[in-house]
Amino acid sequence: MLNRFNTVKLHTWFKSPTRKPLILRGARQVGKSTLIDLFAKFNQVALSAVNLERRIQLEPAFKSLDPQLILQDIATIKSA
Repeated sequence: MLNRFNTVKLHTWFKSPTRKPLILRGARQVGKSTLIDLFAKFNQVALSAVNLERRIQLEPAFKSLDPQLILQDIATIKSA
């Protein structure tokens, strides 16, 4: 796994019993997706990534701040 400072932060977030959804923001082409992909593989976690630049139709699902509603909306939009 890439040896990065953010890997430690991700591990701390992942092990927290009160963790909240993760939103990773930053400049383009700096390794955000690679970091998350490698972290998920290393920790044997199923990953669901939503790239709103590639899937514009999913954007309305994120108008709510309720994770259950967001997941419900994504499932509905993806199956349509």
